Amino acid sequence: MNALPTKPELNAPTVLENLAGLVHSVRYDELPAEVVTTAKALIVDTLGCAYGGMHSDVGTAVRRMAADCGGSAQSTLIGIGGKTSAALAAFVNGSLLRYLDSNDYYFARDPAHPSGNLAVALAVGEREHRSGKDLLAALVAAYEVQLRLCNFAGEPSLWRRGWHHGTNAQFSTAALAARLSWDDPLRTAHAMAIAGTHQNTLAQLQSGAVSMIKATAEAWIAKAGVEAALLAGYGVTGPLPLMEGANGWAASVAGHVDFEALAAPISDGHRYYLLETSVKPYPAVATALAPIRAAIELHRAAAPRPADIEKIVVHLPGFALGTPSAHPGRRYPASIESAQHSFYYCTVIALLDGACGEAQFSDARLADATLRELLARTELAEDSTLNDLWPQAAGGAVDLHMRDGTVRSHRCPYPPGHPRFPLDAGELADKFYGYAAPVLSRRRAQALHDAVCSLEDCADLRDLTELLAVP
Repeated sequence: MNALPTKPELNAPTVLENLAGLVHSVRYDELPAEVVTTAKALIVDTLGCAYGGMHSDVGTAVRRMAADCGGSAQSTLIGIGGKTSAALAAFVNGSLLRYLDSNDYYFARDPAHPSGNLAVALAVGEREHRSGKDLLAALVAAYEVQLRLCNFAGEPSLWRRGWHHGTNAQFSTAALAARLSWDDPLRTAHAMAIAGTHQNTLAQLQSGAVSMIKATAEAWIAKAGVEAALLAGYGVTGPLPLMEGANGWAASVAGHVDFEALAAPISDGHRYYLLETSVKPYPAVATALAPIRAAIELHRAAAPRPADIEKIVVHLPGFALGTPSAHPGRRYPASIESAQHSFYYCTVIALLDGACGEAQFSDARLADATLRELLARTELAEDSTLNDLWPQAAGGAVDLHMRDGTVRSHRCPYPPGHPRFPLDAGELADKFYGYAAPVLSRRRAQALHDAVCSLEDCADLRDLTELLAVP
């Protein structure tokens, strides 16, 4: 690493310096057991999602791009094996884990898919030959940074100001890459300043007809986070007052940031934000998970004939009705990306099939005539009782108004996978092996699962990353 210019001691620390200090204060030996256990479960879940995206058009495209760019063989590509630069590996692997829209999520002022940080943790951790304990501590710190931003930045929110919520990840990914590269908080603050200067992302990418680029949003930011840390490592400085400056991120992008809450030191008994994330049982937008489960329960109870249904009413919190997933243009989605972000489609397909997985988003199902007839008879409605739970939970309910005058209903105040409605061990395992085993084989998927579950015993992450692909 190159030396950074010395900072005058009389200057008060900037917000990013305080935030960097927080990142470096997280130590594995001081983490509560519940945090370590949850972090491992989220790593397993995220890796499963990445295997699920292996054969997608986006997965093929980003792998071809990485091969075309070349780069040092530093970090392993999930599924296919081989190595590329840490930055490109973060981009490829980050796109894979995001493609299905089945990775973990969090709701606050802005939402987040914080598992995107794992692509950076694996890539840089492998390059730097860090241990499993190092990865776990750094990943917990990255979740903390990104989810604090979700809570304490944005007026009224980044999304409503026109920025994609992945914008918050520019700070967490740069901090994560830096933390795994050195133990120098000042250099880490510069890495975050570099990333935060350049990687603000427009919300238009997830509005209207959703394009393929949606799957790469956080992954591109992750790549840039690695690159920002590399620049800082070579002595490049960033604007340390980036957050609070007159033309800084708080004023120009977020509108407002609670600096004190954002960078508050971690005190004894602190409940890490990682514990508040939710796991997805279905590959769909998070706000659709509760209606999906309600529709599946109605199917299981007594699947009605579509011709007997007069109308379907999907109840949602008011916030959800203001998102693109509720737009009338999503009633008849033409692509998997739009279908996964349609309250209409996700609810009706779950009611018809009693399931909501990869098969439910095939071209054949998108074009199904019976489904389209039901979509025409589907309405969205605000539910005040669900408003009371938002944003702690994105609940939902489904009413089936039958032609004989009866109404069949199911409510799901907390979506499945929420901390108050967690998936059981069997559901988590089925999800992981369902995605990973077809790519790796059941035996090798089991080996990877076991390695993550004993990650604290891993002295060099190369022992883990060599399990990410078939030899």
